[in-house]
Amino acid sequence: VAVAMLPGDHIRSQFSCWLAAVRTHYIVLLCFTVVVYFPRLCLSYFVFFVAQLLRLIARILGVAGGRPVTNRRILIITDYMPPQTHGIAIRCDAYITEMRAQGHEVIVFTTGTSNQTSFDNPNIPSVLNPFNLKNRIGYNPGVKLSWFLGAHTWDVVHVVFPSLIGCFVLPLCAWRRIPVYCSHHVEMNMFARKHVPFKLVCDFGLFMYNVIGKWPAIMWGTLNSAPTLCFARDHLGAEYEDRLRCVPSGTHAIFRSEPETPSERQEIRAARFGVKDDSTKVTLMVQRLSGEKGTERIFPAFVPKSEGGEGVPGLLVIAGDGPSRQSLTAEAKRRNLRVVFLGNVPHHDLPKLYRAADCFVTMSLSETFGLTSLEAQMCGCPAVMPFCDVFNEIWDGKTPQTWRYDINSVEQLAAAISVAQSSGREYLAKNPICMTWKMAATELLKQYEECISMMKAKRATLREVVLLLDHCLRVAIFTILALWGLSRYYMVAKRFQGLFTASR
Repeated sequence: VAVAMLPGDHIRSQFSCWLAAVRTHYIVLLCFTVVVYFPRLCLSYFVFFVAQLLRLIARILGVAGGRPVTNRRILIITDYMPPQTHGIAIRCDAYITEMRAQGHEVIVFTTGTSNQTSFDNPNIPSVLNPFNLKNRIGYNPGVKLSWFLGAHTWDVVHVVFPSLIGCFVLPLCAWRRIPVYCSHHVEMNMFARKHVPFKLVCDFGLFMYNVIGKWPAIMWGTLNSAPTLCFARDHLGAEYEDRLRCVPSGTHAIFRSEPETPSERQEIRAARFGVKDDSTKVTLMVQRLSGEKGTERIFPAFVPKSEGGEGVPGLLVIAGDGPSRQSLTAEAKRRNLRVVFLGNVPHHDLPKLYRAADCFVTMSLSETFGLTSLEAQMCGCPAVMPFCDVFNEIWDGKTPQTWRYDINSVEQLAAAISVAQSSGREYLAKNPICMTWKMAATELLKQYEECISMMKAKRATLREVVLLLDHCLRVAIFTILALWGLSRYYMVAKRFQGLFTASR
């Protein structure tokens, strides 16, 4: 039985929810920062400089290692790793796997990981992300990462942004002349304004992120990169063009157009989509269901023309979960549309969905690359994407313009879906897309080498200064020890001389 809520009760309810959110997210976070963050940060600095002191002692005693090796020693610092299922976690895990397969020593520090090797350290102190409870945000480097930064030798450090510990890592790497590769993967301005409705709080949060994240990366990062150069310029500034790169992207080898079995398409369509014939067109979306993705904008295209829509025929299938799922389900039901919500789908099961669908659609303008569009087309499923700087940079000249649409035009969206469904698979069969993580990792290593070469002269200068200081310290210490030893010797000799003289 539904009970009507009086206007006053509704206002009080909304105010109570807002107050609870403030207590949970902002006030508690502020107290946590004051009580926990600064003491742990001071401890991290202390551990780093203790590690540096011990390295100094080891060098003076001549026991410090430093033999040349053919592979690279790479430190990756990221909040994003499996079991998280979003694109940044998939990207980081793929880079690490492929670079290790090429023989490089890749040490990872993260907030949590499903990997169980001794090279993976889920030791970054973290809190739940209040905007995505399946993710964690690292708020402090922690003791172990501080020790690794101070005690070990690294060829390159890769910091994955967004990150709240860049202000700790980057200046210390600059102090040690360690090349730092910073990759940026989230359009912070768009996400912040979507998730934080209070402008003052949003602006303050963005300013603080600039202070502890983006500006340190610009100042101390050897190279800064993003999945597209247009996003890198927009996010970091076109004036830093000479130090901006496009971080390579790809997808796993399981994303291929060949089905696992001859009957795979029919079985998946029947079991997952509820479609038992091949004539029903299936449009697939794979994404997190949250406001910035704009999923609801596709619904008018499937509304019948008699009701004011574009009348795209067939079934809409949406794979993914998030805070907008309930409202999207209600909206689809209200419009009486044929929509199947699959919820979260394991990453290794996605290729079958792509191969069973007739086309893939994204409505998102917040992507910095859009891995799902690549995954779909690697599986032979044409991807319908809006015109925007990111997709224009990646896909212009690779896929037909007829698969693209103006985000504000439902008519163009419907036309693009129709073209992609009718001839898209044939086009991709003749013009296959091939961008694998193995290729991406090889290109990323080249960018690491560029970082290393950019810092080579500074590292050589620092090495000469350190060797000179080590030598001077070694001479000073042994001189002091020798003088102390001689003084003790003469003191003892003088005492024996006095005893000898007295006995005579």
